[in-house]
Amino acid sequence: MAAGFKERHGVEVRQIWGMTETSPIGVLSSPTPQIAALGEEVMNEVIWTRQGRLQFGIELKIVSDACLALPHDGEAAGALMVRGPWVVERYFNSDTSVCDADGWFDTGDIATIDANGFLRLTDRSKDVIKSGGEWISSIDLENIAAACPGVKVAAVVGVHHPKWEERPILIVETHAGVDLAEATVADWLRERTVKWWLPDRIIFEAVPLTATGKINKKAIRTRHENLLRFR
Repeated sequence: MAAGFKERHGVEVRQIWGMTETSPIGVLSSPTPQIAALGEEVMNEVIWTRQGRLQFGIELKIVSDACLALPHDGEAAGALMVRGPWVVERYFNSDTSVCDADGWFDTGDIATIDANGFLRLTDRSKDVIKSGGEWISSIDLENIAAACPGVKVAAVVGVHHPKWEERPILIVETHAGVDLAEATVADWLRERTVKWWLPDRIIFEAVPLTATGKINKKAIRTRHENLLRFR
């Protein structure tokens, strides 16, 4: 879509991230002169695989977890904290601050910040999967699965496992009329991620959505919470 706007209308599309709690802009994905000088391919990889650089008035930091190293680049991820003069301090009708003693607000996101200052969101803290003391990003796994030809929507959740605490399962909704084999999806994933990230089950069914169009992971967990419990 971004390429189409640029080619047909000369309009540059920019990716942004923010929250109501940041009023609302947090970062903007625009290239620095140094990144632009590396060429269009590198520039596009940076600005479309990351949410962006912080904006005036916003501070960012990562409270890292050594177990949250991402398998593709080894970059450590952790809880994303924000601070600033127009970042939330407390919610309406509440007397309790939602920030720590130094004024940092926990966004509930898991993220990385690279050497160029670009933020990349990798998961929600409530959705990251803890398996055998290591962490698996449900969003990264979903993005890989969603790129498989024939897949319309991919959803990954962690469910209880008697040995590993949690293991990922993958819910796949295919495009209408597409007959997609489980082995095809499994092979696609196997070629693009590490072995211990591979889902224990691949299930073909409609992916439930919330009223705002987001994947309803709570409904999926409830539906499949005992899938691996007695294996």
